[in-house]
Amino acid sequence: MKLSGKQYTMVERLLEAWTDQDLLSKEQAEKLKEHVELKVVNWRRVAQNMLGLAIIFLVIAFLHLVADKWVLQVLEHFFELSDTFFMSFLLVLSLLFPFMASRVKQKRGALKISVEAFLLLGIMSLGGACYYAASVFGFSQFWEVASVLVVALYSLLLGKLFLTSVIWLTGLTGLALWLGLETGRLSGWESRFLGMTFHLRFLIMAFLGLMVMHGLRKVPVKKVFRVVSFQFLWFLFWSALWLCALFGNYPSWDAWDAASAAHLLPWGVLMAVVALWVWFQGVKQKRKQWVWMGSIALFTDAYTQYFLFLWDPLPASLFFFLMALSFFIIGRKAELIWGR
Repeated sequence: MKLSGKQYTMVERLLEAWTDQDLLSKEQAEKLKEHVELKVVNWRRVAQNMLGLAIIFLVIAFLHLVADKWVLQVLEHFFELSDTFFMSFLLVLSLLFPFMASRVKQKRGALKISVEAFLLLGIMSLGGACYYAASVFGFSQFWEVASVLVVALYSLLLGKLFLTSVIWLTGLTGLALWLGLETGRLSGWESRFLGMTFHLRFLIMAFLGLMVMHGLRKVPVKKVFRVVSFQFLWFLFWSALWLCALFGNYPSWDAWDAASAAHLLPWGVLMAVVALWVWFQGVKQKRKQWVWMGSIALFTDAYTQYFLFLWDPLPASLFFFLMALSFFIIGRKAELIWGR
């Protein structure tokens, strides 16, 4: 039984009093104490809730201010300022927020989420500054895409300096986004670049990234960054491979709809082979994560092929009925296994 601090103290005093009055033996009192537990406050959750409430009340306060005509006039004049002002203002904020994060981090008992919140604000500020810089300096489309790379590298730098996996992951996401946008720009925003659709490009990028990480495995890097980088690349790899198994390398919906399931089968076979290899390596090297990755990927691929081959020949109602039945059977089996 979990009790609050006051309740726990009261129970302790009652047990001591009953023991002194010989109403309970010491053994009985100790046995009763074993069933009493003091509630522990989850300060991380409290901090998250407080920050959430702070944002909500900030929005409410802003809405109340907007209702004032005088404030509306001030805001109108503010947004009429030049792009140069906004670029400079946001650039200052992009440096000010990380400085505030460093001050917060130095305080004893500081919560990591507060530091990460300031860093995310700094990253968003730099993104806004890059956006206005394109307008101020009349940069071409190249800079608009390159600004994503600048923000991504800034995120990686902040993640390394502050040793936070969330900011590091933000940088990796921005880097992947830049690679996708850059290949799109080079192709004139066509569906294919060097004959590859977006998901095939990301598949190759993720594969090359995993190879580079494997080659640099002996290079001294913080464990948290190595783990997050591997997890991100694996997620990107499996997502892209699954999209290839589902849509192939077809650039449009019409082209995909006209293709038969047999034309998409090689991608499904590739995903199954990779999933089996990962599963086998996981069993061989006793890596549970690899075993789970291979199992989930193989299961996903099987359902994808099931979807592709049965979509055309079966009526839609019967297809979804079979899907529901199969998930019910799998869920029932899982319940029996985990319920043991």
